[in-house]
Amino acid sequence: MKKLFLLFIFISLTPLIYSQTEEDLTMLLGGMVKSDKWIIRKDAFEEEFIGNVRYENEMYKILADKALSKRKDKIYELLGNVFLSRSEDNTTITLNADRVFYNQKTDNGFAAGTKKMQVKIVYTTPENVYTLLANKVDFSNKANFFKASGKVQLSDKENTLKAEEVTFDRVSGIFEAISVRPIMLGQNKDGSYALEADKMIVNTKTGKFNATGKPQGWLTMKKDLMSQENFKHLRK
Repeated sequence: MKKLFLLFIFISLTPLIYSQTEEDLTMLLGGMVKSDKWIIRKDAFEEEFIGNVRYENEMYKILADKALSKRKDKIYELLGNVFLSRSEDNTTITLNADRVFYNQKTDNGFAAGTKKMQVKIVYTTPENVYTLLANKVDFSNKANFFKASGKVQLSDKENTLKAEEVTFDRVSGIFEAISVRPIMLGQNKDGSYALEADKMIVNTKTGKFNATGKPQGWLTMKKDLMSQENFKHLRK
């Protein structure tokens, strides 16, 4: 069950464009970006890239239909078919969205999807694949706080969590799944399981897990564990 929540930890540690330094952002959304059209508004300190926007190096890749850099206001935006990726040490994180926005002055931003396409974040390691789907993902506090909302689904190879809203605070280590009876489905070495409650809270620093508000669920044990001795233990 603990592995299910690792995706949020990795997201908060992974510097996509919103967690770069000011100098890196200026370089990223500057002359090194390729596009069909490049508009410079000197008086407004703005740069706009339109059509087949692309930036790529050994670690990062950015694709979008449009990119906007407002350097004076420190606002950066990617629009239309946005794709971000970062690869390092045999791990890769990708983000697909319709819009990614970041205000560096207020240290707030978000990735948003459309009615037909949700935000999708995938973290791939040699051992597992962690996937987050949501209508919107908000982030702040130097990417230390995240809120995913709207038909949220968080999964790895063996577990799936569904909720209307989830939040993760990397400073406190608290992960919460709330709204519309979050449900967790999966399997472990003992068998398959399901858990439903009004709220699920995980302290990722201590490993403590709480399900509150009429929690209910079940565990289906594997055949090799359904021995008479185990049944006696379960009845105690």
